[in-house]
Amino acid sequence: MQVSILLSTYNGKEYLKEQLDSLFSQTYKNIKIIVRDDGSTDKTLEILKSYGVHLLESHENIGPKKSFSLLLEYAIEHSDRNYFMFCDQDDIWEKDKIEKTLQKMQELEFQYKDIPLLVHTDLQVVDDFLHVLSRSFWKHEYINPNINSFNKLLLQNTITGCTMMINRKLARLSLPIPDDAIVHDWWIGLVASKFGKIGFINDSTILYRQHASNSIGAKGFSYLSILIKFYKVFFKNELYLKHLKINISQAKAFLDIYRDILDEGTIEMLEEFSTLESKSFLEKRKILLKHKLLKQGLIRNLGLLLKI
Repeated sequence: MQVSILLSTYNGKEYLKEQLDSLFSQTYKNIKIIVRDDGSTDKTLEILKSYGVHLLESHENIGPKKSFSLLLEYAIEHSDRNYFMFCDQDDIWEKDKIEKTLQKMQELEFQYKDIPLLVHTDLQVVDDFLHVLSRSFWKHEYINPNINSFNKLLLQNTITGCTMMINRKLARLSLPIPDDAIVHDWWIGLVASKFGKIGFINDSTILYRQHASNSIGAKGFSYLSILIKFYKVFFKNELYLKHLKINISQAKAFLDIYRDILDEGTIEMLEEFSTLESKSFLEKRKILLKHKLLKQGLIRNLGLLLKI
């Protein structure tokens, strides 16, 4: 069973070789690495060509969401492979990442048969020089991987794309990833939670490198960050409301695309959530509590209920 590894790169010369070496050192060897470069101006393309990966022709800079979407579309259209994994250019995969994740995927397939499936794992957070900042990304971010229902994921993404493996059924159902999706992994997680099953491995399978150029990364829940969050709950609203507006736009896109196959309860929830901005103070909170549209953690939910 061949696994497609989908790698999107952009000016990644500093760490790309380490990542590629970790892919070619995997204990599971039946893989194909498909790469789309997003308009690099450094030596990224030279490095990729020296490793003999399957490189898609690309010249336009479109950002990671669209780049990964195009990679997944290509992999679906040009092969009959059943499993797909997403890969960032600056991390390092543990040697048994693919083997371990595929084993969990096959366990889910045995249990649930032919439905959309997603498996994700924990990560170790490291700095530029691979010094460990946190042994567990989930603990670092106060995330419980057991809490992955659709209504929770509408408000908070808890699935990290570079740890994911998805099956072909989920890949097909998730595509095309719309412009209003926040990021590709969040969108695919929503689709999996609504129409399939999500499994997880309570182990780290990746060294998740955090540095200044990360577009999205681990924020952490240190004592200082908790104080900052309390401050933002009571005194800062603009950025929070902007983020909520993006959540609502993603929910509207989900409703538009999947309305014909959604149950009435989910349609009602998405419709009411989509109109949240126009509701009164009490109506907003009523909608959130009625549909249990909440995040993980007391501080996050205080922020949600106080600031909308």
